[in-house]
Amino acid sequence: MPLAVYDQDGNPLRIGERYIINNPLLGAGAVYLYNIGNLQCPNAMLQHMSIPQFLGEGTPVMFVRKSESDYGDVVRIMTGVYIKFFVKTTKLCVDQTGGKVGNENDIFKIRKTDLVTPGGSKNVYKLLHCPSHLQCKNIGGNFKNGYPRLVTVDDDKEFIPFVFIKA
Repeated sequence: MPLAVYDQDGNPLRIGERYIINNPLLGAGAVYLYNIGNLQCPNAMLQHMSIPQFLGEGTPVMFVRKSESDYGDVVRIMTGVYIKFFVKTTKLCVDQTGGKVGNENDIFKIRKTDLVTPGGSKNVYKLLHCPSHLQCKNIGGNFKNGYPRLVTVDDDKEFIPFVFIKA
């Protein structure tokens, strides 16, 4: 059985519980869902930073098993999960954002890293986006149109480190 993924308190991540995904590096921050471009619904995963216009809290998430046969109620290393974001929204947006899960193109896996952070964060991981029938890619970041976005990256050495904090 694969090893469990742990939060910053040393507890295993539990299916169905809420967490904040946070970048533990100095000057970085939590992941959040945001509406870019005056659309009706949140449409981008961004990362808070220590720049005034990007300060803030992260959007709580919940991990959902890909299938009922996946190792009980604990999130496991390199086991497929869906990530459901909890945002204030309308019924219309639930279908267009992370409000519903089950799309085979929205599968994520979590891999442990050996990264030691300046703040002493433990249990540091990288997220991988693993759409069905395609190779998994690390979640990295870029600054596009004035926003610090989370994106998939091809280089295995490029990734944003993440820790999980119970919400």
